[in-house]
Amino acid sequence: TIGHVGCFSFCQSKHFTTGGEGGMVVTNDDDLAWECRSFRDHGYDVKERLNLLEMEGKLMYIHKRVGFNFRMTEIQSQIGLCELKRFDDWNLKNRIRNGKLLKKALEKHPLVLHAPVDTKDRQNSYWWAPFVLDTSKLTCSIKVFIKAIGAEGVPVYSVLWPEMYKERAFVERNGFGVAKYPFFDPKARNIDYSQVDCPRARWMTDRTMCFFTHPVYTEAHMQACVDAFKKVAKAYMK
Repeated sequence: TIGHVGCFSFCQSKHFTTGGEGGMVVTNDDDLAWECRSFRDHGYDVKERLNLLEMEGKLMYIHKRVGFNFRMTEIQSQIGLCELKRFDDWNLKNRIRNGKLLKKALEKHPLVLHAPVDTKDRQNSYWWAPFVLDTSKLTCSIKVFIKAIGAEGVPVYSVLWPEMYKERAFVERNGFGVAKYPFFDPKARNIDYSQVDCPRARWMTDRTMCFFTHPVYTEAHMQACVDAFKKVAKAYMK
């Protein structure tokens, strides 16, 4: 894992989904794993709940901590298991194909500063296909450029997500409950996100666009993306 605990989202936009919502926590620490299972299941003593035949007799008295209902449903789990079976030979395979088609077609375009990087030791799995543009060569902003590509019928997006510290949740410190946790925790209350500026992140936000590489997309879809990009670039380049 990366750190003590790793987290994966199964939202519908991600590489792997369980019907639109869901996620997974992984750890190689057994004690942490049991705490996570308890936290996601109402704070129950989940080791006790594993014995379902005996559970009902003591259901009201097996809460070991405060917890939430973050359990995945059986239907979501089944969708995930089916998707997992075809992940390598369909999902990932098609994403890599689509990403490489876009990369090959656009990485040497005069408007493109940076394209996705693949090496002998590093293979992108292409959640998206981002391209950083040289906006000094454009007569419009990146937002106008992206909107024009979208007008050609091609799904395209800006940075996802842009500078998070600009979100109202952070700027206004809108945390949990009356206490606004964690923003008024002694360790965090002196942080003022309205004063934060990350110039490199802002630089990327102002120059980056992303194409989708969903596994259902075909080579023809990728060619449509390339054609739309080149058409709009021709119209807006200086």
